[in-house]
Amino acid sequence: MKFKVVKVGQFTVLALLLYSHPASSEIKLIGETNVFYTSDVSIFSASQRLSLRDDPTQPLLEKTGVGDDFVYEPVATAIKTLHPSWGKMELEIRAQGYLFASHTKFNHGTYGAQVTQSLPADFNLLFRYHFGPDQFVGKNINRRDLRILKAHEENTNHEQMNENLLSERVTTHFGTVELDRKILDNLNLRTLGRYGNRSYNRNFSHRDTDFWTVGAHLEWEIRPGMEFVLGYHFERGLTGGRKRIQFEDDISYRSNYVSAEMTAHLTEKALIVLGFDFEHNLFTSRHIDKERRNGNEKIYQGDVNVRYKLYKNIDLRIGYQHAQRKFTYEDKAAVLNTVMAGSVFRF
Repeated sequence: MKFKVVKVGQFTVLALLLYSHPASSEIKLIGETNVFYTSDVSIFSASQRLSLRDDPTQPLLEKTGVGDDFVYEPVATAIKTLHPSWGKMELEIRAQGYLFASHTKFNHGTYGAQVTQSLPADFNLLFRYHFGPDQFVGKNINRRDLRILKAHEENTNHEQMNENLLSERVTTHFGTVELDRKILDNLNLRTLGRYGNRSYNRNFSHRDTDFWTVGAHLEWEIRPGMEFVLGYHFERGLTGGRKRIQFEDDISYRSNYVSAEMTAHLTEKALIVLGFDFEHNLFTSRHIDKERRNGNEKIYQGDVNVRYKLYKNIDLRIGYQHAQRKFTYEDKAAVLNTVMAGSVFRF
C-alpha cells in the first residue's frame, strides 16, 4: 500500500476552516530562518532529520564526501487552537526547505500537517502527515542495465560506469499516530506508530520501500528548568528489490534508533540543549554475493544548541553538530561537522 499524494494547500484550507468559530479559537504563526555551514552536503539533510519527532531513518546514502557548502533553511508554521466541549484541539501545518548555495541539486522541501486532541485522564492523541517530494539523494549506479552493472563489478570499463551514474531521487510519505499520557506530575510517556513509503525515480524504482515504525518516548522534568528526554524506535523497511534478484540491490532493513536529550535553562532568557543519537541499520538482503548481505550501518551523532530570548517574540539560536556514519563494508567512516545560526519569530 502506498500513500496518495495530498495537496498540502487543500489540506491547509480544510484544517483552518474546521471549527472556525472565532470565540473558541486562536491562531499562532511561527517563522524560522537558519543558516548552516556543513562539511558534507550529502549527509546534511539526513543528519538534521535524525530526531525523535522527525524522520530518523532517511534514504540509504551510498555516495558521501560530495563537498562542503552553506545552507539556508526557511520554516513556516501555522497553529490554530480550538476549544470544543470535548477538549482542546490544535491544528498545525508546516513547510520547510533546505537551499544550498553551491550544490543546488540537493535543494528540497518538506510539508506536514498534524492534529492534536486532548483527551480525559491526561491523555493526548496526535495524528501527523509528512510529505517530502523529489529529494535528490546523489548519483548512483544504473543497476537496471545489467551490462553496465557487470562492467562495474568487473571494474573493467570506468568510462562507461561513470557515464551511467544516474541521479537518484526519492519522494517520502508517512503518517504517524502518537498517544501520550502524564504518568506523574513531572513524567510523561509517549507511544507512537507510523507507516510510510519512499518512492524512487524510474531508474531506481526497485528500491521503493514500505516501512513501519513503533516507538516510545519518556519525558522527565528533573527539576524546574531542566528536562530529559529518552526515546527508542524500531523500524522495518521492505523494498521491491528483494523480489528482483537480477538487480542485486535489496536495501530492506531493520533499524534500532535511540535518542537522548537534555535541556537546561541557564538564565531566564537562555537555555542549552544537548543531544545524542545512535542508529543501527541491519540490512536483511538474502541475495548471494551482495556487499550488503548481513551488513549494517552505524550512526553516531551529537548536537549542542543554545537559544536566547532576545525579545518577547524573537529567539536567537546557535548550534554545532558532529556525526559519523559507517557501513561494515567501508574502510572508513563518513564524518560530518555542521555549525548553524538562526532565529525564531512568533506572531
